[in-house]
Amino acid sequence: MTSGIWTTEYFTCPNCGIDYAATKEHHPTAHSGSFKCRVCKAEVHTWSDTYDLFDWKATNMTPLPVFGKKK
Repeated sequence: MTSGIWTTEYFTCPNCGIDYAATKEHHPTAHSGSFKCRVCKAEVHTWSDTYDLFDWKATNMTPLPVFGKKK
């Protein structure tokens, strides 16, 4: 059973800078999970608490410039 309270949380990939939004839902028991960037596969967020995150969506598909790498 959930509490019915949903919020939107925002995250940024620490590697390439893509922004994501996810829906956060509170639960009476602990949930755990993780989300990896769809572009570079870096870990964006992990959780283990009385909430779950789902419905991840990219909100900005423009990666940050990477200096020092040849294309």
